[in-house]
Amino acid sequence: MSEKFTVAICICTRNRPENLKKALDSLEKSTYPIHETIVSDDSTNSDTEALIYSHYPSVKYLPGPRQGLGANRNNALKAVTGSHVLFLDDDAVLGETFLETVFAYLENYVKESGDDIDKIIVTGPQLDHGHLMFPGKQDFLGFQKIPYQDGEEMESVVINSAVFPTDIFQKVLFDEKLVYGCDEIDFTTRAVRQGFKIKLCPEAVNIHLPSLVNRDFYKPYHEASRIYVTFKRYLSTEQKVLKAWFYLVIASLHTTAHSLKAAGMQGIVKTIQTLRLVSSYLSLEYSRR
Repeated sequence: MSEKFTVAICICTRNRPENLKKALDSLEKSTYPIHETIVSDDSTNSDTEALIYSHYPSVKYLPGPRQGLGANRNNALKAVTGSHVLFLDDDAVLGETFLETVFAYLENYVKESGDDIDKIIVTGPQLDHGHLMFPGKQDFLGFQKIPYQDGEEMESVVINSAVFPTDIFQKVLFDEKLVYGCDEIDFTTRAVRQGFKIKLCPEAVNIHLPSLVNRDFYKPYHEASRIYVTFKRYLSTEQKVLKAWFYLVIASLHTTAHSLKAAGMQGIVKTIQTLRLVSSYLSLEYSRR
């Protein structure tokens, strides 16, 4: 295989220098050369910056915007000069042959299909707690848990194991309102509508080592992100107005029922917080239109 692809590894991080070190060390074992490594740092202290400057002088270090993961991903993209991008989480490690496998698959697929190479996203699975996790299709409520059938058009990726053509970011960027959760499904569903294709390469595997750091910070955002992103998909991407508003009612009821069952009356407080956050996202998204 030729080495005509130049890949940028973008790692968005927040207060996880120990995890980040494992991620960066794994890049050195790659059987395919890495064009550049970019770390966008949303940390609330200087530990990560000190780590990069003392141990990884070749890494491009960027202070993050500290607005959440969507904004941090876009911030990393500002420094990209390669032909392709992999967003590797700070608590993941790169498989030694991952990039070699992805680019061999990409070359073969384009040769056989005749598709535009700059329109193809390649995703593999990730190994998480000993289990391979593949991209899942969204159900009506926005949960990504439906397996794709053979030959079915994909609209989702495993973000730790997805390689994007850099050209895609001229048309689609990450939603900067999203602090955490569902930013990748929001991005990919919009990218597919722009004519990009997602192809699965099952042999390309990266490893996720879930960190507990930041979980309390991110926890309030995930449910709100799912509701907002799914509503936006129905309303704006698919332009199905009635479906979008019907979804919002059902999703609100579902969240309320789930929270009540899980936490009793305390769940009502959680639901109110979630729906307020959804409302703020929607207000920011549609008040300007």
